[in-house]
Amino acid sequence: MFIADPNIAKLVHFQGYPQDLLPLTVAGIPSIHICLDFIPELLAQPQLEKQIFAIQLLSHLCIQYALPKSLSVARLAISVMGTLLTVLTQAKRFSFFMPTLPCLVSFCQAFPPLYDDVAALLVQVGQVCASDVATKARDIDPLIARLQYLKERPKEAAGAFKRTLPQRTAEELGCSDPDVQLCYCIEATFSDIISIGLRGT
Repeated sequence: MFIADPNIAKLVHFQGYPQDLLPLTVAGIPSIHICLDFIPELLAQPQLEKQIFAIQLLSHLCIQYALPKSLSVARLAISVMGTLLTVLTQAKRFSFFMPTLPCLVSFCQAFPPLYDDVAALLVQVGQVCASDVATKARDIDPLIARLQYLKERPKEAAGAFKRTLPQRTAEELGCSDPDVQLCYCIEATFSDIISIGLRGT
């Protein structure tokens, strides 16, 4: 159906639907790869929810269709995320990056050469968050140092990382500063990316 009328696919995905359905639609609709054609346009929309949906959709498409076009769009998405980091308010930054950071794991799983770009983005997000939580600097500064170490020496850091990552309950995270939550989400994302890389070696 989508190949016969790509405009229907575009309309459906510009309207969006629950992200829980993305694994089903990407795996179950053979022609859904045509979404790669309009994801750049979706990323350019001013509404954060559309940009979030585009990145989540793309993360599933990259795993299902590890094609040069997917790689190109993934690079664009990482660039867009970096740009948004510089313009979003604290509240919007939290709303945008919490659901999209896990997508970076899929990008790296499908395209290992993206690791450097993704790692640089994660460190940048961590640094921005840390600068906004000056009162919690003692908690956050060591985390930023760990992120930098993970970026530069992922294999060496993998074992130590698992021992240092704080085990916080959902309730504890829910009560903490959004930037602190985001920092721990960044660290967890790094952990997942490194785990995938180690499994592949």
